Amino acid sequence: MEQHANLLKNRDKASIDIIEANIRSGPLAEAIARSPEIERRRVSGPEEFEREYRNQSKPVILEGQLEHWPALKNWSFEYLASKCGATPVVVDSYNSSRARELPFGEFVRMLESDAGPDQPPLYLQEWLYQTNCPFLSEDMPELAIAQYDFRRILYGEKISTNHQLWIGQRGATTRLHQDSYMIDVLHAQIVGCKHWIVMSPQTAVGPDSDGDFDFAGMIENPDTRIMQAELQPGDVIYLPAEWWHRIELKSDSIGQGRKCLDQANVQQHTRMRLAELMALALNHDHVKQTHPELYKVVVLRTRAWAKLLDIDLNKLRQ
Repeated sequence: MEQHANLLKNRDKASIDIIEANIRSGPLAEAIARSPEIERRRVSGPEEFEREYRNQSKPVILEGQLEHWPALKNWSFEYLASKCGATPVVVDSYNSSRARELPFGEFVRMLESDAGPDQPPLYLQEWLYQTNCPFLSEDMPELAIAQYDFRRILYGEKISTNHQLWIGQRGATTRLHQDSYMIDVLHAQIVGCKHWIVMSPQTAVGPDSDGDFDFAGMIENPDTRIMQAELQPGDVIYLPAEWWHRIELKSDSIGQGRKCLDQANVQQHTRMRLAELMALALNHDHVKQTHPELYKVVVLRTRAWAKLLDIDLNKLRQ
């Protein structure tokens, strides 16, 4: 697998393990522990949000945005199991050796049981619920602050609302990463609590003079900005495109991810999308070999994207 000069951009297991170890102990862990909280704000509407945060590429936790959501009042794991119990979902999809499909109701039963100290927490990641449980959308109306999403113009209404549910056990983590395609992140917390660590897009870990990974140098770099937050039910976190983020579930949790494309990032977004699709089409085996942990995720994401666009993948041309 091709290695980047910036350790954070490498997706192989060895690099991820190094990053995770440093998040848990050492200079990086100390820097995270003393990092400031992400600002909390209750904005008056989309105009204030755009002026104070979007235009400044500034992370924020927004309060009061979900007060009208039935999901915030009614949802529990049992409630979702009663609505979508027979629906097939892919659990632990980010780990190719553990990923498996099972009914959502069975996933909830497993989630509510004690997995034991030797078993990693269960995690249902990026569930595109609108493809098989679209009625859940009624409990999560569109956010006024998310209406700037330019994907509506690029792809149409269906693809612009391909939101995801993230459901998992306490202790489950999403490793430090940047979201693809120059997309802004909006994540709404519905049940439980998550701890977010975020870092500015310029954050980089390179080698020091001895060839080791220079986490101390990363922390001292003025371009590195580290912040953290506890996301509670009713909170919505906004992260501008390319901000690094890591999430750890502090309790069993349900959250909804909403991606938004700022018009300023349309050109870069389109180039990235086309590059990924061309790699899958023209260099399929190489992608599978060099990115085994991400391959299934990319394929599933592309298939869901094609379905929402009414593209028949069995036909190369009309």
